[in-house]
Amino acid sequence: MSWTTLEMSSINDPEQLTGSSRIYSNAKPGLIMEAFEKAESSNLVFIINELDKAAAGKGNGNPADVLLTLLDNLGFTDNYVECNIPTSGVYPIATANDRSQISAPLMSRFAVIELPDYTFDEKKKIFTDFTLPKVLKRIGLSAEECVITEDGLDAIIDAYKDTSGIRDLEQAAEHIVANALFHIEAEGATTVTYDAKMVKEIL
Repeated sequence: MSWTTLEMSSINDPEQLTGSSRIYSNAKPGLIMEAFEKAESSNLVFIINELDKAAAGKGNGNPADVLLTLLDNLGFTDNYVECNIPTSGVYPIATANDRSQISAPLMSRFAVIELPDYTFDEKKKIFTDFTLPKVLKRIGLSAEECVITEDGLDAIIDAYKDTSGIRDLEQAAEHIVANALFHIEAEGATTVTYDAKMVKEIL
């Protein structure tokens, strides 16, 4: 058995999922068909990330309605491929941050398993050991050039204590490291230290 993923946060029109008809220029298969192709198997685990974003389409129609067809195991028809793809061997798993944003029909297709969010200390550990080093490496600074004090670190985690997941923490790291890069490149600083006061000013 193989697996494939679909990121709903990037979907704003159902046609992105179903593909476009060959009669149009630049026509191509939809993301669901592309995911199946990458998996190279009809027996697969289909991971739908951020299912709560499925109803947030900005175009014509609702991406959530497309998913209902897929989840009902009635087969899936891509507008570009123009044939019914069997989905009886597709096992969907979805992730979501806000259940209230998922429609009742879509929600009824899943058994719900609730996982608690990270604790304050867990977020702190993730930020210091993984998030900040990753952002520093991407921007090209060393840990010695961008230093965050203990109270500064507490201020970062506290700023996002009511948000789920760690995406906001990565954005916070990007803001702080970018600020450090500015001081180093524009002002010739060799190291920039961020305490709680400076963190609050940036975030």
